[in-house]
Amino acid sequence: MKKMFFMAVLALLPMLASAEEAKFGYISSYDVMTAMPEVAKVEEYMADYNKKNREYLETMYNELQEKAAKYEADKATLSEAMRKVREEEVQTMYERFQNAQTSFQEDAQKEQALKLEPIRQKLQDAINAVGKRLGLVFVFDTSAGSPVLYKSEKAVDITSQVKKELGML
Repeated sequence: MKKMFFMAVLALLPMLASAEEAKFGYISSYDVMTAMPEVAKVEEYMADYNKKNREYLETMYNELQEKAAKYEADKATLSEAMRKVREEEVQTMYERFQNAQTSFQEDAQKEQALKLEPIRQKLQDAINAVGKRLGLVFVFDTSAGSPVLYKSEKAVDITSQVKKELGML
């Protein structure tokens, strides 16, 4: 995907060279997003959300430990059939615990993505507005892992203008 993006940019560069001075902007969307107050609210919400799930899992785990300990304590006095039933009960509880753990993790990721999406869109709208206002051709994201390999002194850092657009400055 990144390769295709670079190829498209490289293909457009000759056309842009003939135009007036092409203007490029850059921003660290990660830095701006993490500074947005809405993100702090989502983090608080997710901490509470995860705490409730963690408490439930702890209760499940304690019940599982009690059942396993009781089985181990009674194991020597149980008939073969009763031992097998109790082992299956412990195994079923363990599987339920693992499934709940996995389900809670997946659910938390979905919930966080759902809560962050409108914030990401708000940031994107602000980037678009600043890019249009400044007449930029492209805006590159300099967040970690971004594809920007070179940045000229003519490139415009739009971070503060996006923060202003978002009402953060």
